[in-house]
This record gives sequence, C-alpha cells and structure tokens, in this order.
Amino acid sequence: MNSADLFTAHSPNDPERPLARQLEHLNEHWAAVIDSPEDARDFITEITARVDATLRQLWRKSISDEHCTLLAVGGYGRGEMFIYSDIDIMVLIPDHHHDEQVQNFLYTLWDTGLSIGYAVRSIPETLQAAEDPTVYTALLETRVIAGDMALAADLDAAIRDDSRFSPQWFYQAKLHEQNERYHKHENVGAKIEPQIKDSPGGLRDIHTMRWLANRLTGATTLAEMHRNGLLRDSEFQSLHEAESLLFRLRIGLHGLARRAEERLLLTHQKRLAAAFGFEGTQEGNLAVERFMQQYFRAAIEVERLNRLLLQHLRERLYPADFKQVTRLTHRFIKRGQLIETVDAQVFMRSPTAILELFCLIAQTDDVTGMTAATARQLRANLSVIDDGFRSNPQAKRLFINLLKSERGVYLALRNMNLTGVLAAYIPSFRPIVGLMQFDLFHAYTVDAHTLMVIRNLSQFFLPEHADDHPLTTKIIKRIKAPHALYIAGLFHDIAKGRSGDHATLGAADARQFAAEHGLPREEVDLIGWLVEEHLTLSFTAQRRDIDDPEVISRFAQTVGTPERLDYLYLLTIADIRATNPQLWNSWRHSLLKRLFTLTHQHFSEGARSSAQIVRETRDDASSRGRDNGMHSDKLAAWLSSLPEEYFLRNEIENILRHAHVAIDAQIPKLSISRHPSHQATQIIILAQNHPVLFAHVVAGIDREGLVVQSANITVIPRPLL
Repeated sequence: MNSADLFTAHSPNDPERPLARQLEHLNEHWAAVIDSPEDARDFITEITARVDATLRQLWRKSISDEHCTLLAVGGYGRGEMFIYSDIDIMVLIPDHHHDEQVQNFLYTLWDTGLSIGYAVRSIPETLQAAEDPTVYTALLETRVIAGDMALAADLDAAIRDDSRFSPQWFYQAKLHEQNERYHKHENVGAKIEPQIKDSPGGLRDIHTMRWLANRLTGATTLAEMHRNGLLRDSEFQSLHEAESLLFRLRIGLHGLARRAEERLLLTHQKRLAAAFGFEGTQEGNLAVERFMQQYFRAAIEVERLNRLLLQHLRERLYPADFKQVTRLTHRFIKRGQLIETVDAQVFMRSPTAILELFCLIAQTDDVTGMTAATARQLRANLSVIDDGFRSNPQAKRLFINLLKSERGVYLALRNMNLTGVLAAYIPSFRPIVGLMQFDLFHAYTVDAHTLMVIRNLSQFFLPEHADDHPLTTKIIKRIKAPHALYIAGLFHDIAKGRSGDHATLGAADARQFAAEHGLPREEVDLIGWLVEEHLTLSFTAQRRDIDDPEVISRFAQTVGTPERLDYLYLLTIADIRATNPQLWNSWRHSLLKRLFTLTHQHFSEGARSSAQIVRETRDDASSRGRDNGMHSDKLAAWLSSLPEEYFLRNEIENILRHAHVAIDAQIPKLSISRHPSHQATQIIILAQNHPVLFAHVVAGIDREGLVVQSANITVIPRPLL
C-alpha cells in the first residue's frame, strides 16, 4: 500500500468531517509514513491539501465577493504542514467594504476544531505591517487558497519593491535573527536533546536559506535554488536528504507527543530509534546513539551549507566589503576579512594548501573565515586528504604550526570540523563526529565537546579572559608547549564509542599522532599521559578525601612533576566546563583548585605528616586569630578542643570563622553567611550531638529545594565554650 492509499484508507478526506478529527486520525499512523523520505513528504503534502480543502469550502460558503483573497502564509504557505503545525492565513481585501462577509468566514473557522491564526488587511495595511521582518518573511511565502489571484499578485509585486524593502535590509534582518537564535542555543546544535526546528543545523536554517533565496532570486524551493545555480549538485543532494530526515523526525515527534513537540528529548529518542530501524549495540554504541548520530551529522551538514550560502549572498549583496585585497602567500589572498585562493586549482595543484589555508585563518589578524568560492573548492578537493597527504612532512609541519598559533586555534579547528577536514586529516576523529552518549551527564556530542575543550583552552591564553580565570592565567605563563595541550584536548575523548577504556585507547592514538608529527619524546610522553590521566584530577578531587595527606601523596606520585600538574589542571578545567553547563560551579572549582594547591605544596615542600600539618595549622590559626583581635585564652581553649582531623579538613579561613561563631556562644546557635569565593551560603550550626542530627539538618536543607555542595560534621569530645 503506497502512502496515498494509506491516507485514504485510514482517514478519508471527508469535507464534512471536522479537520481536527481528520488530522488526529492521520496522526495515528505516523510510524508508517516515516519509513521513507517519499512517504514523509507525501504525508506533509496530504495534511496541507486537507487544510486547503477545508478552508476553501468554508470560504466559498461565506464569501461571495470575487475581489477578496484567502492566502496561506508562513509554514502553511510554504506547504510544510505537520499534524500540529500552526495554521496561519491572511484575508487580503481591496478595502473594508467586505468586513461583514470576512467576519462570517472567520466565525466558521471554529468549525474546524483547530486554532487558526489570521489577519485581515488591505495591501497598504499589509505593506505597513511588513516593515516588521517577521511579517515580511511570512508574506514571502504566501499561497493563494481561494479568491482573487490578481490581488495576490499585486501584493507579491509590492513586497518585492527594492526601494521599500531592499534585499540588504532583509538579509541583515535574517542574519540577526539567526545569530540570536544560535546564541539562544549557545551556538551549539549538537546538544543531547536538540530542538530540531530552531537549533543550529535544524529546519530553521533551511528555511533561512530558502527565504533569502526567495527574496533575492525568486527561488521558493531547494530544487529551484539548484536550478538557478545557488546550490551545486552535491549541496542540493545533501540538503534534500537532511531536510527529508528532519521532516521524518518532526512527524515522529508530533506523533509521539500528540502535540507540537520540536525537542528530541531522551524520552522520545529510543522509540524513534526503533521506528527508524535502529536495533541492538554495534561496536559499543547503542541503537539510540547511532540513530542520534545520523541526526547530528545531518545537522552539521545543514549548518555548513547554511553558512556557505549566507556567505555567498553576503559577497553578492555587499561587494564593497570585499574590494580590498591583500596578498598573503603565492596561493592565498585576503579579501575583506576572508581568505581566498588565487585560483580554483590551488588545492588540486598543492593539496597541503588545505592546511595552509587553516593556518592562515588561525594566524591572520581580523580574518573570520574563507570566501564561499574557496569553501566550495575545499569541499570539492576533500578527497586529496589521503594516506599520502597525512604522511606528507609539509602537512605535518603545517598542522603543528596551526596549533602553535597565538589566538586562532579554536577558529581554525572549528572550521576544519565543520568542513570535514579535521576528520579527514585525523581518521580516528571521524567516528566521534555527531556521536552522543545516551545520558544526562554529557550535554553535547563528543566532537562538539572536544571543540569546546579547545575553545576553553584557547581562552586561557587570551589576555581578555585573564580576569575570568585568575589561576589558569597564572599557570599559562609556565606552559612551554601549548600545542601539546591542544593535541591532548583533541584526543582526550577520541576513543569514545569504541570497546575498551577510552582513556587508554585515546592515549595510544595521541602518542602515535604526536610521534608521527615529529614532536620531542618528552612532549609525546606528556600528551599520552595527559590523555590517559585526563579524568584523574577530577576523580580525586570529587571522590577522595583531599585533606588526607596520603591521598595528596598518592596523587602527586601519579602526576610526577609540577609541570605535568599544570597541564593536567588546565585540561581538567577545560574538559569539565565543556561537558555540561550544570556541572561547573564554584564548589567543584574550589575542590579542583584546592587539590591543585595542596599537590603543588607537596612538590615544593615535600611530604608532611598529618601531625605536622595539624600542628602548623593550629599554630597558624592561633596566630591569625590573635591578630584579628580574638581572646587568646578562649581561642587556645577552643582550638585544643577540636580533633586532629578537623585541622586536616578545614582551611584557616574556615577555622577562624568557626571560632568566631563558637566562642562564648549559647547552644544551639545558627550562623548563616555568604561565602563569596564559593558563590554559596555557609551555614554553621552548634548543637548538642545526637545520632541523627547531621542527617536531619542536611535533609531539611534539601527539602527546601537548596543544593548542598558540601557538608561536614565535627564532634567535639568536651563541652563547648
């Protein structure tokens, strides 16, 4: 049974049946139509046709005047209707002598059982409203359902009047809208629960391309964009396939949720994976992870082509911005803020020029990327990156030089990933492109996370971020091989999705890569060690008692040198901050910083016994307390009442804060104060001990919806002062 037979059999197009009921019945069979791209597109066409038929019938019953026009606008005008899509219409009138008939028509819309958005305007009123770019965009996609075709044609001609609505105005409006949308999604489309409509690489990116093409060339579909030369053959094929996948996903989401759901939530991903035919586990990857990788790779391609087309149109609309030309090398020029090849054969004649291009992006001031023509040449010659290319000494030197750039490492590597060059040059990177981990801990795909680690590392080296990262800024001054840090960042998760320990496997890959690129033995060892131990600092800080000198001693033994500790700390901070926005907080930062500080002390001062630490801490607290005006005898009595483990667990500031609260206090006593360095509130409670006191306090705080970052209890074996 083909899709048309399916629609007829399960939900006959009966004009007397309420439209909402017809669509509900269609929705019952969403799983049958997402089997193929063709069926999905037929499904969308069928929904649009049923809405058209219903509205056309209601129009003819209500409107006798032939000079009014019923228009579908927005997504409905585009013919891109899903079960729970918004239905937006506009009644175009020559004047307001027709208001009564139009009002009668609008009343009948209630009979559809759906909420339909509408506007009633004359052409002058419509043109005034069109000064809002959102309204203007919807009008570009108007489609006549019934009424006066000539009136609709007059409107279309009016909104395409360059003197009133210039192409440049519309381009800037759409670019601003897209930038705002990207910013809302943190400029990352590869989130664990993507929004398939608005996330970078989603349907809205395709819509933006179509809107701009419509306004500038009159092309209303991807096929028309292909025919008029805006899209090359491979670009059209990629976009068509990605759009079909997004259509199928959206049909499935609406079907599962029974509402207009655009988010690929974890709760939907498994069911959709099964509906798309993904089963079992392959090479350590769950069916749902392979299903989502298909989506994420399509989204990467959509984002790449969106950027390419917008860049092409920008060059076309603003030629003056690209008139200033500076020669960079015998193969490349700088045109405006973009890099361009001197001719179309550069990459074919000199394949390593591909990496030279990204070196120039990383190292040239004010450069933001490459021209559209160069991007297309690059894509067309991607196949030159083969084993011979990867073993070419010049290619290796260029890649290491790129990583030694002062500012543009992230910009270059991000563009390499988006264009497919990174996975071509480092084949072991290809399997992690678009790879997600089916949990709420990892918020991004592995490749997106890896590039965010590179971004975080690069920010540590930039003066404008010095105030954001005071300790890392201090450490950076001691880093002798930033390129080693970047390679460790690139490889730290490269073995995710393989069977086995990803840190061990990734370390082997990293060592081989570093050695093949001619790095000194000590840097090769450092890179391999960093990848193998990239979780150790975080694990120790959060899972071990870092106030225990033995823990610090064992950790220092694992690290080996203060230099390695510096590198590991930077990689750990960059890694955690790129894993999940919810993971990074002042408390976790304080643990990592304390472990780093204690380990550095261990390296500089040598191992100290617990007794020595207790004695030195107690003496320091006594001295600083007296300097702050505390009563010497009372302070000494208070400090002597505390068990030794207390001095191992608490920093001097905490000890003095506790003493200030406790001395001369009446029990019970409660002290609440802000803890600026941890961006938290500290609660100190003094009370007579009983077996469940601590548990009750922590549970009570939790019941109030507060997050307990850390909690400690000290039992004093003598009466409090």
